[in-house]
Amino acid sequence: MINRTDWFYEAGFGMFCHWTTATLPENGEKKDYHKAVEDFDLDTFVSQVVSSGAKFLFFTASHSEMHLPFPLPELDEILPNHTSKRDLIMELADALEPHGIKLMLYFNGDGCTDIPWQDATYTYTNREAHAEYCYKIAKAISMRYGKKIHGWWIDCCYVEGLCTGYGTSYDFKRYAQSLRAGNPDSIVAFNFKGIEEWDSDWGKGISDYQAGEENYITRYPNGRYSGEGELQWFALCWMDDFWVHEKEGEPTPRYSNEEVLDYINKVRSNGGVFAYNVAPYQEGHIAPKTAKQLKWLGEKIR
Repeated sequence: MINRTDWFYEAGFGMFCHWTTATLPENGEKKDYHKAVEDFDLDTFVSQVVSSGAKFLFFTASHSEMHLPFPLPELDEILPNHTSKRDLIMELADALEPHGIKLMLYFNGDGCTDIPWQDATYTYTNREAHAEYCYKIAKAISMRYGKKIHGWWIDCCYVEGLCTGYGTSYDFKRYAQSLRAGNPDSIVAFNFKGIEEWDSDWGKGISDYQAGEENYITRYPNGRYSGEGELQWFALCWMDDFWVHEKEGEPTPRYSNEEVLDYINKVRSNGGVFAYNVAPYQEGHIAPKTAKQLKWLGEKIR
């Protein structure tokens, strides 16, 4: 029987990218987000991803604000001026495909710093109504890209403790169905407990792999399905800047080449999958020292 995560398990190593409304440029003044989307240096970014040896890439659809790097009429109806004319996601998917790299999306429907979005979708006053808006937007994105999107990582689905417990309002099976509307084979993970908290069974029967957000490359799988909820084991860690490049200065790798390679090899040998999170500049390219490490890893891994 074919498992949705078979290709993910076989890939073993990929990249995660937080490029958001908060991202700063390498040089000059910070641009408006949608102007930055128009000017994003796709060719350089894709060449850096390819050289890493990654077999999948998670790219940010929306993060702390509900601004999308592509057109979406369904969002325009709810909240104008939150979508981009350039379809960066379509271009990215098409550019990665010839290299055998699968595109996946990071999505956060809560827009935790986006007051207009929160007001328009009743984030704090009617959580069930807010959830419906999230399903609608997720489905619209999935239908737009179809099989060009191979998976999702959904943030702020917290069932307790963190933020305001948004996750208590979601019907996660419905949410997953919305995310798979355009591609039934898409793999989905909901971040139920946040960073370092990997002790939830909420994902069992809903998610395809564990969210696996970590601060340090210190955790290892005990088998392919040793992720929380008996799911495909997966981890992602911020490897240069803290998730997003939102502080001045050049992002630099936190670990030596050998430390990262050793971690990846141990994770893969025990049935797990790892994603190296980078924080690119607003211009769309990865900082030189991080890019150099990724290229070195690519030469060793592949």
